[in-house]
Amino acid sequence: MESENRESEPTHPLPIISKNSRVRDLTFKDPPVAIPSPSSSSSSTSLGPSQKRQNDDHSLSPPQNNKKRTKKTPPPLPTLPHELITEILSRLPAKSLIKFRCVSKSFKSLISNHQFIRTHLEKVKTLSKNDPDLSPEIVFSSSEPLLKLKSCSLYSVYNNPETDAAVLDYYLLKDTYRYDWVIGSCDGLLCLGIKQDFVILWNPSTRVYNRLPDLGFAKKLGSYTVFGFGYDSQMDDYKVLAMFCFLTKSVYGGSRYVTRIKVCTLKGECWRRLEDFVLGLPYDFSGKHVDGKLCWPVMPEGSVGSAWSIVAFDLAQEMFEEVVQPDYGEVGYERVLGVLQGWLCVMCNYPGVRADVWVMKEFGVRDSWTKLFSIPYLDDPLWFHYSVPLCIDVGGEVLLEYKSVLVIYNPKHATFRYPVMNGATSCIEADVCIQSLVSPVVDGHV
Repeated sequence: MESENRESEPTHPLPIISKNSRVRDLTFKDPPVAIPSPSSSSSSTSLGPSQKRQNDDHSLSPPQNNKKRTKKTPPPLPTLPHELITEILSRLPAKSLIKFRCVSKSFKSLISNHQFIRTHLEKVKTLSKNDPDLSPEIVFSSSEPLLKLKSCSLYSVYNNPETDAAVLDYYLLKDTYRYDWVIGSCDGLLCLGIKQDFVILWNPSTRVYNRLPDLGFAKKLGSYTVFGFGYDSQMDDYKVLAMFCFLTKSVYGGSRYVTRIKVCTLKGECWRRLEDFVLGLPYDFSGKHVDGKLCWPVMPEGSVGSAWSIVAFDLAQEMFEEVVQPDYGEVGYERVLGVLQGWLCVMCNYPGVRADVWVMKEFGVRDSWTKLFSIPYLDDPLWFHYSVPLCIDVGGEVLLEYKSVLVIYNPKHATFRYPVMNGATSCIEADVCIQSLVSPVVDGHV
């Protein structure tokens, strides 16, 4: 009967909570009605103020659900657009992307994609000067006491008083009694000459290498081989050019040099014979890659003294041409060919006075030759000369090699400073190699 009485009792209206009141300060529309507790008798009793507030508060609490709750699956994370993921990943260091291949199949597929690799390459070229994580590496030969290839961070050389140099752990490193040198660097690939016997292409970021086939040149007394390495944008292929120079008997008596030419493409992976080189005798072991061309200083046949010319091999057309030179104004003691800021560069050394830095801002156009600056000579100018500057940083400071050490010259203030490289007592034939995912293997995956 007690349950029937409770069901017949009218329920009191819900309290109305004023806008500025707390939960305990309730304003009721009608006077509150005493609700008997389950333990009380059927007769209604008055409730005290504190007990009334407790019951009122209890009436506002949500009803208890005795049903077993099912575990809900959390909502999925929002999916980023593919374009945004590509943009983010293309700004990361190459070594980080190598690790990110393990994140998922989609990441591995994206990072190994040829178009993504080219996009990442262009981003690195643009952002590397201001981002220490994307900094290129300076690769050079160092003698302690045997010649070894080493590298250090370009950003660290410019911005820190001391920099750690590490030995390049590359293919066939176990043979310590040989001379290996950097033929050239292009798009993060190093082209290395191994004792003038064969060539390997190696990516220091991915640690993938490719040994090219043997040249097949028979060694002769007084013979030597020079190489060049670059990118053919028309064929989207990398090429290595070999020039084998050897002495042969002349029909007029005596002897003369003959230069055989072979070229090897990454996609073809074989050496092809081209017409002999007849424009002179190359005397730089490494050709300089500029705008799809490999450039060498050569000594014209029959010339004497310091006469020299510049020739360029077009990687797309596979033909040689002579390159016009600047008007130096006077004959220099020695000229050195190189690449600076993507331009063909000539360092013209005047003994005991200065060294002028010339660049060709538009390839093949004589009027585009510009003298950027001059560098005063330090001590012993007759025995040493400056190398072509390796690079210019955002502040205008020039990094170059002098007396087998790296030197930084400030053209604005005409001052020198000497960065310290821990682990390297000398720096010979230095080159700059950027980070990349480019593979030295045909259809190679990162």
